[in-house]
Amino acid sequence: MLGEATHDNPNRSPAVLIVEDDEQLCEAIGFCVEQAGYEVADCAQSVDAALASLGCRTVDAALLDIDLGGELVYPVANALTARGVPFVFVTGHNPSEIPEQFRHRPVVPKPYYDTALCAALASMLPLARKADV
Repeated sequence: MLGEATHDNPNRSPAVLIVEDDEQLCEAIGFCVEQAGYEVADCAQSVDAALASLGCRTVDAALLDIDLGGELVYPVANALTARGVPFVFVTGHNPSEIPEQFRHRPVVPKPYYDTALCAALASMLPLARKADV
């Protein structure tokens, strides 16, 4: 469930922070994350919201849009790097526009395919297993 990931539960699915200013796209990415068996830690639409989430939620990985309505996501990338949390840029920006210190990070170009997002998550996180219903 959104935002309930804690370090106290070793059996929980890895939690993914989504940083995307487009609410509908954020929901679509969240659906993809959940279908892959991961938990959505939060769906933040601004740098401040993402940084606040990092302060109060367990985050195992992140998917970052670069341009959040004119605000660049790099402060969040810096915070994730400082915490040792892997992340992927999900963006329409040209990868050559990404600052040098982040160019080694994976990029999933927009428009994206769910399989590309799932592959990016799998490259950062242990394989999540969905519970049989």
